[in-house]
Order: sequence, then structure tokens, then C-alpha cells
Amino acid sequence: MRHTNRLRVVLGGLLAGVVINLFEYVTNGVVLRESWANTMQALGRPAAISTTAIVTFNIWGFLLGITAVWIYAAVRPRYGAGAMTAVRAGLVAWALAVFLSNLSTYALGLFPTRLLVITAGVALVEVLVGTLAGAWAYSEKEAEAPSVHKAAA
Repeated sequence: MRHTNRLRVVLGGLLAGVVINLFEYVTNGVVLRESWANTMQALGRPAAISTTAIVTFNIWGFLLGITAVWIYAAVRPRYGAGAMTAVRAGLVAWALAVFLSNLSTYALGLFPTRLLVITAGVALVEVLVGTLAGAWAYSEKEAEAPSVHKAAA
């Protein structure tokens, strides 16, 4: 039985996190910046996002990337290595981290539906692209070892 290459999970996850954080910055920090500021003011909160919030969101992006690549590594023995397995892992990660969270936030009526739908849609793309990038960087120890032994023989 193969073991998960934890170092590659973290490295691939960090690569996925870079992709996720870039998408998040462009979406929420540039395109929807004014909409988020207006929404936060309507909730009685400061319009400008704090440094602490930015750091927290970036940590969230990296943790989501690592989680998505970990899911990829976990399901890879069943579905095989490759893009379709990465897409499956990305969909699971997105559903757990974004869809369910947005669904509960929607139920509370805190944020405009338009913002939740846009951010969830963009997050679906960013998590899928990030997971594909992270899966590309992932490999397992046993998968690499036979080629070394064959070359030596």
C-alpha cells in the first residue's frame, strides 16, 4: 500500500493556495471591492478590510489548497492519478469550504445573494484550477522508487 507523500501534499497545496489567493485578490480585492465595502457599511462594519482579515483570508486560501491536494492524494488510489481525479478532489474541497459556508450565510441573509453567487462561482473555478496545479506537483514515494531501481538494474 502506498503512503501519502506529505511533503508533496504541502508543496502542491501551497501552489494551489497561491492560485486561490490570486483569484481571491482579483475578485474581492479589485472587482468587488466597492460592493463589499458598501455591504460591510450596511452591516455597521468598517468599509476598509483590516490587515488581520487579509492575513486570515490568505491563510484560509493556503489551508484550502493544502486540503484540496490532500483530498486528491487520498482519492488517487481509487480514481487514478490525473486531471479528472484532481477535479473530483477540487469539487469536494469547494463544496466543504465554500458552498456549505455560503449556504449558511445565505440563510442568515447577511450578504447580498449576488455577492454570494459571484464569489461561490469564482471560488469554484479557483479551487479547481488550484487543485489541478497542486495535483500536478504531487507525486508519491513508491511511484518514484521503481524507476530509480529499474535504472540501476
